[in-house]
Amino acid sequence: MRQLIMALVIGSGCVAPFTQAHEAGDFLVRVGVAQVEPDASSGTVLGGGVDVENATGLGFSGTWFATPHIGVEVLAALPFEHDIVGSGALKGVDIGSTKHLPPTVSLQYYPLSQGKFQPYAGIGLNYTTFFDTSSSATLDGALNGATDISLKDSTGLALQLGADLQLNDHWYLNAAVWKIDIETTARIYVDGNHAASVDVAIDPLVFMLGAAYSF
Repeated sequence: MRQLIMALVIGSGCVAPFTQAHEAGDFLVRVGVAQVEPDASSGTVLGGGVDVENATGLGFSGTWFATPHIGVEVLAALPFEHDIVGSGALKGVDIGSTKHLPPTVSLQYYPLSQGKFQPYAGIGLNYTTFFDTSSSATLDGALNGATDISLKDSTGLALQLGADLQLNDHWYLNAAVWKIDIETTARIYVDGNHAASVDVAIDPLVFMLGAAYSF
């Protein structure tokens, strides 16, 4: 999916004009399959580190056009579920899992005045909230007790590149990629007592491929 999205986002130059681009007051709703690919790193905890694995889910967004070239987008999704695993000395250890929601508000720029291919770029603010975080039986055994994990919510910068390919007056194909700054603190408890904390930079690339409807 990553290669297809990047080809659609980047390979725009040879597409012939189709119609006028968006107008002020237009709304564009996008829905697609989204893949979150963390580029995780962490401090040392329990002799090793923490990594976060990929997740796939349903993403959707809505853009309101203030002008033909400027849009304001709100990005949302159904919850993504990630496995949390060990790295370094803990490599291969199943630590647990978590779910998250990544609402993001971005200011977008659409450079073209016409054409059925409409690339855009955006910059915005992401808020990531974690929930349903659970530890594994493997971690219970490794720490000789009933374990629990909590993750602190994150606020960070989001950068975006995307493109819409117009099919008719209302429908488009869409592809987009985001780089999002997500940093959290993982707290590990054993038998109700705080055992360790570690800062984790998740910093994922998020790819979405789907359809869009303009009205």
